[in-house]
Amino acid sequence: MSERIYPIFYENRKIYFSDWTNISSVAQALAIMEETTNYIKQLNELNLLEIVDVTNSYATVETLMAIKKIAKEVKKFSKKKAMLGITGAKKVLLNSVNNIANTQIRAFDSKEEALEWLVKD
Repeated sequence: MSERIYPIFYENRKIYFSDWTNISSVAQALAIMEETTNYIKQLNELNLLEIVDVTNSYATVETLMAIKKIAKEVKKFSKKKAMLGITGAKKVLLNSVNNIANTQIRAFDSKEEALEWLVKD
């Protein structure tokens, strides 16, 4: 099992939590992105609920390009995806990812808000 992505349960629903926190280098970011993306693809399950936490991590052009590619690759598996740790310029980057990958990833200020939104149908 991965240390950076794992299932959690909220209101009897399985939600996959990707921990992209405290990433301090491009190499580390790319390795974690590859690990979590491969995990989702290997599950080969549809309608997944997901949270990605990017708190205390930074984005570069290289990581943004990787996120755009990943968003397209895993879109078919995802029902809803929430992100934590999106502040300032990261909101602009998330909007860019949503536009380019045609996704609807939503940013939240707290894990609890994200969980509530994910399980709401």
